[in-house]
Amino acid sequence: MFIGGGRFQTTMKLRWFSVGLFAIVIPIGCRSSPAPRAQAPSPSPPVVVESYPNLTAGSRKLVDALARKDYATFIDLTYPKVVEIGGGREKLLARMTDEMKTMEMEGVTLLSSTTSPPTQFVSDAGGIYAVVPVTTKIKARDGVFQTEGSLIAVSTDGGQSWTFVDATGRDQTELKKVLPNFDKLKVPPEKPPVKVATN
Repeated sequence: MFIGGGRFQTTMKLRWFSVGLFAIVIPIGCRSSPAPRAQAPSPSPPVVVESYPNLTAGSRKLVDALARKDYATFIDLTYPKVVEIGGGREKLLARMTDEMKTMEMEGVTLLSSTTSPPTQFVSDAGGIYAVVPVTTKIKARDGVFQTEGSLIAVSTDGGQSWTFVDATGRDQTELKKVLPNFDKLKVPPEKPPVKVATN
């Protein structure tokens, strides 16, 4: 059962909750100057996920931090450009904490969030990029909903460490302010949250 926009007004909150720090940042990002254009990435040679074990560990750490309400760790694992255009770590941390508290007061809480193996890798002179699917279950006043989203993982040190950008519910114009090469990534189209249980 899909959620209708008029019937369920927390749809956007569900999208944000499914690892959506980017939703807080975008209003600031839209007013900032575009990031410098980088060299267009080309598809990287075929790789297996095992080539980048820190990617799997990092994405799990990100969603686990959100589940534990450890927003400081969540922001530390966020792509630095997102943090920069969001006003810096401390400002972003305060905004995220307030936003999460507000959603909880409105009856929206995270039940679980899991990442799947990356679906794509591309690379350029600036680093390696990967698309990581995320599945999240959220409890709201209308029931339990499941959302399907994507993270973009970025490594600038050959895959040793990774930071993340949420691509859920964002158009390319917004994402290109943070990742100019975003259009080279094949991010799955957004799916509406699906109701999987009643309260």
